Amino acid sequence: MERQLTIPIRRRDQQAGRASPRRASTVARLAVAAGVLTLAAGTSPALATGRPAIGDVSVFASAPAPGHPFGVAVDDNRIYVSTSAGDFFADPANGGHKNSDGERVFTYDLSGRLVDTTSIDTMPDATMGLFGVALDGNPGPRHSLYVADMNGRILRVGLGQHAPTPVVFSQVPADSGLAGDWMLSMWNDLVFDPAGNLYVPDDKPRIWRVAPDGAASIWFTDPRIAGLFGFAGGPLGGRNDPTGQWLYFSITVSAPVTDPVVLPGEAAIWRVRLVDHPTASDLELVHRFAVDPTQAPPQATCLAFANSGNLYVSLLGPNQIAVLDPAGNEIRRISDPRFFSPWGLAFIGNSLLATNGDLEPGDNPDAWKIFKVYVGETGLPLNRPRT
Repeated sequence: MERQLTIPIRRRDQQAGRASPRRASTVARLAVAAGVLTLAAGTSPALATGRPAIGDVSVFASAPAPGHPFGVAVDDNRIYVSTSAGDFFADPANGGHKNSDGERVFTYDLSGRLVDTTSIDTMPDATMGLFGVALDGNPGPRHSLYVADMNGRILRVGLGQHAPTPVVFSQVPADSGLAGDWMLSMWNDLVFDPAGNLYVPDDKPRIWRVAPDGAASIWFTDPRIAGLFGFAGGPLGGRNDPTGQWLYFSITVSAPVTDPVVLPGEAAIWRVRLVDHPTASDLELVHRFAVDPTQAPPQATCLAFANSGNLYVSLLGPNQIAVLDPAGNEIRRISDPRFFSPWGLAFIGNSLLATNGDLEPGDNPDAWKIFKVYVGETGLPLNRPRT
């Protein structure tokens, strides 16, 4: 199956855009139906008191080349952002980044100032970039950032020194028969449990568990979490819920499911019980994002839990962030005409950082932003185990 099948789902000419004829679609996006909060660039529905309003959007930082910021993690006084420029959405054939140029992890201070850059060499013949980032709880010089390479690796970056050299922490086992090709196995987001295991959604469809020593094994798979294209569209973003009993994950473009019903092309949020050996009975559907035939599919991507239990979900198709209540009901959407493929999500105070993945052919530096979205609630603390 041709990998280009995934590209038409998220073409910029189907969305609000930045240049004619795309500007016409911006008008449509600003006329979002009731219940959707849409903010024009540079405006704010701030209260008369001067306090921010729910959904206020500002630019926290810009990402330099190679751009395409994806994963984001918030530390005590630093923000870490991974890039995914060298994938088939933005490859040289489409005027984009050369895979051989590698990827980056950008480090920002809490004001959004870029203070450091770590280069990560791309694997030979790689066609995907970086995604999930997760912090451990080790003190001082042992404090590390874990970075998912969607080509099937996890790298560890030491944070106790300037410009550290990334090392390979884990990779798809060679004896699995799935190594070396993202169309066989693609490691996306990273989620720690308290014991130091990393859970890694893979859209083939499966979820891996990587032990604290780096040993990787398939933890869960089920045909109901398959993507529409078989090799793509399945499990992508993930987060543990406030109870610590469930792993929630997104399905970007779902294959049809009969029980419970999920229609082809819909995005979905599922959860699986955090036990050693989950079975089909441990899988539950949380929410479906329906397909509007006049728009690109919703394409749920990354997740972030608030302390309240509300779940924030980035949606590539409509360029929005959806909010689900603890029961899985959608209660709000946040939009901004500057959103282009909103991807990574991470809480900072009462706001949410959202990366602009700009998952489109070619390079568009004006879109390489990390936004700060005021949501009026704090984030659920993530597990940061000492390993």
